[in-house]
Formats: sequence, structure tokens, C-alpha cells
Amino acid sequence: MAGATNILFIQADQQRRDLTGFHGSGLVQTPNIDRLAAAGTVFEDAYTVSPICAPARASMLTGIYPARHGVLRNPESGEPSGMDFVPGVETFGTMLRGAGYDVYHVGKWHVGRTLTPQDCGFRGVYHPGYGYPGKHPDYLGYLESIGVEARRIGDEFHSHYPDGSEGQLLAAVQQGPEEAAVPHYLAARVIEDIDSAAAGDRPFFIRMDFWGPHAPYVIPERYMRMYDPAEIPPWPNQDDPLEGKPSIQRLMRGYWGADGFTREDWARIVAACCGYTTLIDDAVGRVMAHLEDAGLADSTAVFYTSDHGGMVGGHGLMDKGPYLYQEICRVPMFIRMPGRPGGRRVGGFVLNMDFMPTFLETAGAAVPAGLDARSLMPALVGDSWRGRDDVYIEFHGHQCPYETRALVKGGWKYVFNGPDVDELYDLESDPGELVNLIGSTEAAARTAEMRKIILERIRGLGDPIRRYFVNTRMKG
Repeated sequence: MAGATNILFIQADQQRRDLTGFHGSGLVQTPNIDRLAAAGTVFEDAYTVSPICAPARASMLTGIYPARHGVLRNPESGEPSGMDFVPGVETFGTMLRGAGYDVYHVGKWHVGRTLTPQDCGFRGVYHPGYGYPGKHPDYLGYLESIGVEARRIGDEFHSHYPDGSEGQLLAAVQQGPEEAAVPHYLAARVIEDIDSAAAGDRPFFIRMDFWGPHAPYVIPERYMRMYDPAEIPPWPNQDDPLEGKPSIQRLMRGYWGADGFTREDWARIVAACCGYTTLIDDAVGRVMAHLEDAGLADSTAVFYTSDHGGMVGGHGLMDKGPYLYQEICRVPMFIRMPGRPGGRRVGGFVLNMDFMPTFLETAGAAVPAGLDARSLMPALVGDSWRGRDDVYIEFHGHQCPYETRALVKGGWKYVFNGPDVDELYDLESDPGELVNLIGSTEAAARTAEMRKIILERIRGLGDPIRRYFVNTRMKG
């Protein structure tokens, strides 16, 4: 396959779109990723298909919605079902291998209870479950190779519950040399795979899958001190009282021990997240420098996105969960494709699972029929691109059983919260999603229109939620 395009897929974990330089953040420094974005096509209106890890990652592997592939929840959710592929599901890794590619996975996996990268066509180390590698043999072997005995942390920052007990670990300093940090471990393994693939006669696909900037933010001292919390402004919606919204959102503040957080606490969290993001950027820079040195940069397509976003203090919330705010629904996204013009920024709705058929087209492989994903290749050339008419998002529960679906269309977002009050936001006049317009007379027609579309999607996808809610207000 002489002349075939190599593919490097860089995936962040739980990265807010507005905490990336190439999407205009003034808070965080991401110079290496920004240079890649500037040389490619940036998608301004990219969303996740599902705002938690396993369902989103499974959709990116398969190009179909969670309701169709069967991975509805994270495997550690405690729910009895909805954590594995249904029979007959095929992934792009297997398809690319069949098309003559060497296919590698490096880093976080987090799909299914026992499903491995090898089951999906990839070479690579398997990190079970959420899989943070602090005690994984491969990471420990890497630490030994650089003269470090074990991963150690200090200066821990925890939340606290109302009774004074210690809550969730939110940030900590990883002690020892910076090379011991997990993003540098990933960079080292990706570089090894680049060299291994380059020694052969097949093009490569390498998936570089970070565990960050997902909380807790465990990073070296220099990165933890890189951003001064005193210079971090509060998010415009950080003090949202959550009035007129589902009660579970207030409960999740309590779950994280965030009820009593001050603005200084949130600033420390945002600063740590920014430090983690710059650490990831430095690891990407190491990999790109190696591609340049190996003479492979000009023949390698680079895809970048995140599985979903993260709250990081938006609406006074942490992490992700049973709330479909823009902070976790929107994702950063770009493609730098050899031979295609750079410096482009395109509008139009896209989903992160749209990378799946785009990978196949880049490789010259057949794209299977029946996908929910759509190739982004037309967006890389010409001016005829328009994207999707709307964005539909599935959430089947995380940290507690809770069913939610969202639709973004025409500057509006409607969120169907199965067991609780629904939400409707005018994203143009209220981008912070502070005022829930559900039930208002002036928004009645908009609500009915968007409920009808969601009902059509639920039925069309064979979504299991249809058994419980389609005969309730969803018919309104």
C-alpha cells in the first residue's frame, strides 16, 4: 500500500471545548495542538453522541448510536445490563486491519466489561475498566525504565461533605520527574509504535488515548503551578442556583461534595485542569516532533477530539452525570489531512462518531451501509459543507440510573429527563443555560416540535427508553 495515508487519532478524555486554545480559550496554553488545528479543518459545532465514556467510545468505534450497539453505560456503573456490544457489531479497527493497515491502540480503552482492543482489531495494552494506569504492569515497567520505583502523589485536594468527612480526590501533584506523568508514558508508547510500524511495509493507524484532562487532575508540580488560581475568573454560570431544573442536579453537587465550594475552590480546580491540558499538549508535541524526525508528518493525517466534555465548575458541577449542559455535550474537534487545505474553520453540526467513516475513507476502505455516523471528508474540501440539521444525544445513566435525551436544533436545546422536569434553553440568548423555559407559553410550540423529533429518534433507533416514556408527555 505504497503512498497510503497514515492516521494518528488523538483522543482526550473529558475535555471542555472552551478549554482549548484552537477554540479560542484565553485561559489555557495548547500551542502544539493549536498548530495542528491551524494546519487543518476545525469543526466549530462538534458534539458528543453520549456524554459519558463507554457509550461515546463505543459509538466512535462503530459509527452507530448506543441504543443500537448496546453499550449504554460505563462498565463500573453497577447497572445489570447495557455494558457490552450486541451481537454482530463491527468496529473500524477490524475494518482498517482488513484494509491492510497496522492498527494500534495506546492508552485508555473503557469499552465493555471484558472487551479488549485486540477484540476490535487493535494491537496494544489493555487497561480494564476506566483503567487509570497507576498500578498497571505496563506503566510500572515504563517507570522502571526511566528510573522511577512507583507513582507517588502529594498536595492532595479533596472535596468535603457536610459532615466534615473527606470527599472525592480532585487534584494532586505527581511527585518525581515529569517524564513519569501518564501523558508522557503514552507519548513514549506511541513513539515506539510509530517506529515499529515504520519498519514494516503497511500504513499505520495509531490511536493515542489520554486519561485526561479527566478529574482528578494528577500532574507534575510545574503544571500544577502553571496557572494561578487568582487569575482564573469564575464561569458565567458557576453560581447557577439550579432553580426550575431537575432535582438530581442538586443531588449530584452533594455527591461530589461541591455544595460548599467557594470561588477560590473552583478556581483551583480550573487551574489544575488547565495544567493537565498543557501537559497533554506537551505529550502531543513530543509525538509530532518524532513524526517530523522520522519523515512521516507529511504522510500522516491527524484527527483530534474528546469522548465528551466536562463540567469543571460549570453550573457548580463536577465531572459529568445526569445533566446535558453544553460543557459536556460540546467537544473540540479538528482534522489535519495531507494534501487538503489548512486554516479552515467550518460550522454545521457534527458528532464525534463521524470520525469512524472518515477514518475508513482516509484509508480507502469500504464504508459499511446503515451507519448513524457521516463522513466528514466533504468538509475538508470546497465550500458546499453544511453538516447535520440537528444534534441528538443519548444518556442512559451514570453514577445512578437516569434516562435523558437531548436535541440541539436551530439555536435551541431540549432535554427530555425521563423521571423529572424537562429542560428547554434558548442557546442564542442564554448560552449559559441558566433559564429553563420548559412550560412557558411562548416556548410551547418549540417544545412540541422538539419532543416530536426526539420521539421519532427513540422509535427509529429502537431505544429501550421507549417502553417507559413514549406514552407519557413525550406524545405532547
